[in-house]
Amino acid sequence: NEKSTLKPDEIRKIIWGLSLRRAKLQKKLSTPKSMIEGCIHKIYKKCGNPKCYCATGKKHGPYWALSKKTGGKTKITYISDTDIFKKAFAYKKYNKDLARLRKINEKIYYWLRIIRDKNTSVYEK
Repeated sequence: NEKSTLKPDEIRKIIWGLSLRRAKLQKKLSTPKSMIEGCIHKIYKKCGNPKCYCATGKKHGPYWALSKKTGGKTKITYISDTDIFKKAFAYKKYNKDLARLRKINEKIYYWLRIIRDKNTSVYEK
């Protein structure tokens, strides 16, 4: 494994860099913007008028909507207010940043285990 050929100092530099990225992300996550829970969707619809162009071709839209699961059912609410849209987008971005933080932590854990394994021997009598 090429990663196990790295020297401990090189691995520590990798961990240090990851730790800096994690610290920046933690700072950002600890001061969130106002958010609204849900997923943002672009929806195109038919209006129901048989003479309208949407009956045979391109649908009306896009309309922005927010969906949220409650009690096993998905509720969709149309959004016209840009403030609500921004808050829903902030929620989506926050969750992506949480996932990034988790990946950074996994990488740090991986490298720390390599250091541990490099410094571990089997005791035999």
